[in-house]
Amino acid sequence: MKRLVKFIILLAISVNLTVIASGKVIKANANIASTKQVDRFNNIKQKGVLTVLSPDMPPYSYKDSKDGEFSGIDAEIIREIARRLGINRVEAKYIAFPYLIEEVTKNPQVDLLAQGIYITDERKQLVNFSNSIYTEVDGILARKDSNINSKSDLKNKKIGVISCTVYETMAEKWKRQGVIKDYLKFYDSNSLEVALESNVIDAMLASSVVEEDILYQKPNLKFKLLSPSQYKPELNFSVGYAFKKEDTELLNVVNEKLREMKNDGTIYQILAKNGVSSHYIP
Repeated sequence: MKRLVKFIILLAISVNLTVIASGKVIKANANIASTKQVDRFNNIKQKGVLTVLSPDMPPYSYKDSKDGEFSGIDAEIIREIARRLGINRVEAKYIAFPYLIEEVTKNPQVDLLAQGIYITDERKQLVNFSNSIYTEVDGILARKDSNINSKSDLKNKKIGVISCTVYETMAEKWKRQGVIKDYLKFYDSNSLEVALESNVIDAMLASSVVEEDILYQKPNLKFKLLSPSQYKPELNFSVGYAFKKEDTELLNVVNEKLREMKNDGTIYQILAKNGVSSHYIP
């Protein structure tokens, strides 16, 4: 019963379309018009602050529940980039994943999206992407006590996905094909995790990095990740940071630092420290 109550609370939070920033709750994109930044990089250097956007999604970029710090794989990478650029501070604003692209393009207060997202042709029409940082594939996470041991076992099952991701598109295709019975959409991986634990869904379709992190951080959860022999991933995307179309100078200096960090091994150290396997690194 406690887990069910916890899930209901999280679900209510997930559907509240708000941004939480600096202790205030504001409506996403409320009265914000797209404003061209003539020289964003120099403005950032003068202020000494890089303002980034995050969906608050472990293990990539999130607000640590213990100390409130901006944390995660991408948070560490962005902080190191800022340090190398002589920028003293990184400030994060948080918004649900489905609204990331719209917010980064329309909010003049946001410098870049500080979470690696899949580089797709559709998204390229709206934003510029950094060079690829790492790659990701899809995975299926299920409860250990379930009979789900392959894709074919999903028939007549209900799966969960994060809304407005490639996984929602994938789930819709699987539903049409009869691979699954149905799917539910959530705004973050934490809600997905609780839904799976509470038997609201039978399996989770998400990035295998997210699913591996759940198993790594919470080994006591009775979950299992289908192995490559049980499920062959159908997606393989490069991941990058998103910028406003006009902010080419900022994009170029960030790409320069990303190349430096790959060449000197810093990127690999950060990924390994956060439990990301080497096969995700291009």
